[in-house]
Amino acid sequence: MTTAVVGATGRVGSVVVRELLARHRPVLAIVRDPGKAHELFGQSEGLGIRQAELARLDDVRAALHGARTLFIAMGSAGLEGNLQRAVIQAAASMASIEQVVRLAVLNTSPTSLGINQRAHWNIDFAAQVAGVPYTTIRPAIFSASLLAAAAEVRASRTWTGLAGTGRMALIDHRDAAEAAVRAITDPGTWGTHYDLTGPQLFSWPEAIRVLGDELGEKVTFVTTTEHDYLARLTGLGVPADMAELLIAREWAIEAHENERITTGVQDLTGHPPRTLEDFLRENRGLFR
Repeated sequence: MTTAVVGATGRVGSVVVRELLARHRPVLAIVRDPGKAHELFGQSEGLGIRQAELARLDDVRAALHGARTLFIAMGSAGLEGNLQRAVIQAAASMASIEQVVRLAVLNTSPTSLGINQRAHWNIDFAAQVAGVPYTTIRPAIFSASLLAAAAEVRASRTWTGLAGTGRMALIDHRDAAEAAVRAITDPGTWGTHYDLTGPQLFSWPEAIRVLGDELGEKVTFVTTTEHDYLARLTGLGVPADMAELLIAREWAIEAHENERITTGVQDLTGHPPRTLEDFLRENRGLFR
C-alpha cells in the first residue's frame, strides 16, 4: 500500500516517511523542493519524490497517482491551511485514495482561544463536506517547542514568555509520527480522531526547571507582557502570522485548555509516550 506524504520534509512528516520505509511501505513524498527531500532521505528504496504545486488540483491529482493512503502534515492557518483544503479536495475526487490521515492538534475546536485549534477545526469541517475518508491525530504541544528557548537559555539561563500558568502534557514529535504510521497502515484505526499527549503535565516554568535539572544549572522562566512578547518575537524575525499564532497559543495554555492526559500514544504505538526529561536529555547540548 503506497502512502503519499504532503509535508514530507517537516518535523513529523520526515519521521513518518522514514518509519514507513523502515516497514517496507512505499512512499511518495509530495514536495515543493525535491532537492531538500533528496538531501533528507537520499536514495531510499521504496521512496518516490514528486514535485507538486498544491494550489493546482490537477497537479495534486497527478502527484497522488498510485497512492492508496495520504498523510498531510502542514500548518493550519493562512496559506498552508488553504493548501491543505486543496489537497483534501483533490483526494476526495480520487477513488483510489482509501484514507486521508492528517496531523491536527489537541483541542481542535471552533471555540478555542488558539488560532491553530480553530483553524484545524475548519479544515476538519472542509474534509467532512468533501466526504473524504478521514482520520486525524491530534497531538498536544510538542516538546520540541522548547528548542525555541535555546538561544536565550545559552545567553542568560532564562526563557521569556507569556503563559506563566496553565499546564500541558508536552509530547515528543516522534511519538506523534509513530501514532500516525499506525493510523496510516492499520485500516482498523481509520475514521477516528486520536488525541495524543505526553505522560505528565507541565507549565512552561516547570518545564524550564526540568531543563535546568538536565543542565545542572538554574534556568528561569520570565513572564512578560503581551506587548513585549510580540516585540521579542518580531525582533527575532518571526513573521506576523506566526507571532499571532504563538500569542494565541499562550492564551489557550493560560485558559487551561491543554490540561489533560490521554492514552492515545500507548493505544496506537503499543508503548508509553516519551518523557520530557528524555527529550531534553537528548537535546541538552543545544542549550549549553
